Amino acid sequence: MITLLDSETDWTFWIAIYGAVLATAVFAWDILKHFSDRPRLTVKANHRLIVVPGNGATSKIGIDVINKTRRPITVVAYGFRLDTQDDENTLSITEMSGRRPIEEGNSHSVFFNPIDLNGRKVLYAWARDATGEEHRSKKYPLGKEPMLVKEPTNDDQSG
Repeated sequence: MITLLDSETDWTFWIAIYGAVLATAVFAWDILKHFSDRPRLTVKANHRLIVVPGNGATSKIGIDVINKTRRPITVVAYGFRLDTQDDENTLSITEMSGRRPIEEGNSHSVFFNPIDLNGRKVLYAWARDATGEEHRSKKYPLGKEPMLVKEPTNDDQSG
């Protein structure tokens, strides 16, 4: 009859096997944590109607940037990639409020005037962090049709 633990040598052998398996699992876990903790932002764009009591409502396009990681991320620029063939294929804004970091689970919003799109389609919205990595939204976040917004005139504001 064969016994699994018949001597002191067998005990040390199985303890060594257990230690090797446990060390491999911890090493694999650390590698997984390292690669999953890279800077990751979710970028969304949508139409907004900003209401100011006494001043009426203003139509804007908002870009929301949400931090999905466990470390703060500093966003330095926001913009849109437009569906054009010329050099004016991006509409961007740099963050002028001191480049404050977006903490874990928090978000930050910036607003664009829809007139700046000039009737062009938005392919995607983007945000660039301090390391230079560009994070993108889904394709056509505002719809596949171009936005046709007319500039307000004095007649529109008076009545």
